[in-house]
Amino acid sequence: IPQPHKTNPLSSSDDNTNPLIQNLPRDTISLMELGLVGLLEVSSLCLLIASPTLAQIIPDSTLGDENSQVTPNQTIRGAVADLIEGGAIRDSNLFHSFLEFNVGNGQRVYFANPDGITNILTRVTGSTFSQILGTLGVNGSANLFLLNPNGINFGANASLDVAGSFVASTADSAVFDNGFNFSASDPNAPPLLTINIPTGLQYGSNPGPVNVIGATLGIQTGQTMALLGGEVNLNGATLEVPGKWN
Repeated sequence: IPQPHKTNPLSSSDDNTNPLIQNLPRDTISLMELGLVGLLEVSSLCLLIASPTLAQIIPDSTLGDENSQVTPNQTIRGAVADLIEGGAIRDSNLFHSFLEFNVGNGQRVYFANPDGITNILTRVTGSTFSQILGTLGVNGSANLFLLNPNGINFGANASLDVAGSFVASTADSAVFDNGFNFSASDPNAPPLLTINIPTGLQYGSNPGPVNVIGATLGIQTGQTMALLGGEVNLNGATLEVPGKWN
């Protein structure tokens, strides 16, 4: 665990449920150092500051003809859900971009997982934090990244239905080995060239918090959860992460 970044990954095999990450640096955090390259093996977490917000998922126009699309009232895993499709596919990565991204209480929201996709990267380019109050999932086995520099809050009824690893971060951008930044603060479409796996997270000068209050968040055996923000707070949360230390 790289001490200069004050990361404290959550054990996925022990009963440690009280990680705290504060004052992340204003530079790039290496995903290789954090163990996120390849299997994305990292963990850490945070608290919810409740605030009224509409449960809206609003795609932006930054991906051009490859914009994200939200289709309501789909049946996924035996229940009604909103399905997120579209996005920009580059190699094994699928990019989504939203002006707002919120999951309401009792709402189920799933990302489609096209064949060959191993990483789904989602950014929020608007000015509001994301409220995850219901179920957020992937209809497949891909890893899911959620980036919102404003902040990400998980409420008491939040849950994850993700077969791969899950990363929620208030970084400005995900950095790739070819120099491309998938940025929420300076949004551009991914270039039409080879893009491999993300290698880092670039933080701005004032990253928002990641907060979890009263929720039970879990992922599957052998996968990893990472919640990374300017402040990472837990309050009455239960974390179920079977696996190993990172």
